[in-house]
Amino acid sequence: PGDVLVYPALWWHNVEALDAFNVLVNYWWNAAPRFLDTPMTTLLHGLLSLRDRPLTEKQAWRALFDHYVFGPAGAAADHLPEAARGPLAPLDELTARRLRAHLLQRLNR
Repeated sequence: PGDVLVYPALWWHNVEALDAFNVLVNYWWNAAPRFLDTPMTTLLHGLLSLRDRPLTEKQAWRALFDHYVFGPAGAAADHLPEAARGPLAPLDELTARRLRAHLLQRLNR
């Protein structure tokens, strides 16, 4: 009783209840600002928009994600003036809201 297990984010695990009454609380905590969306939304959108495309297209999209998403923060837009960075600009609450509105418009077509 009272044991706690802490797993790093994205570590898969299995729990087996051994008594008639058990409680399991699963809480995803991280230090990301509240205006950021959950990566699960991105995964689901990837399933909708990328998963069933031809392999060559998926490889091209992987390269774009590697550059714009997984590469060093800001590197993809460093050569652009701040006013011209659009969605590549650093995210704050206002820019996240604008990007979310654009995505909603695209998803609700």
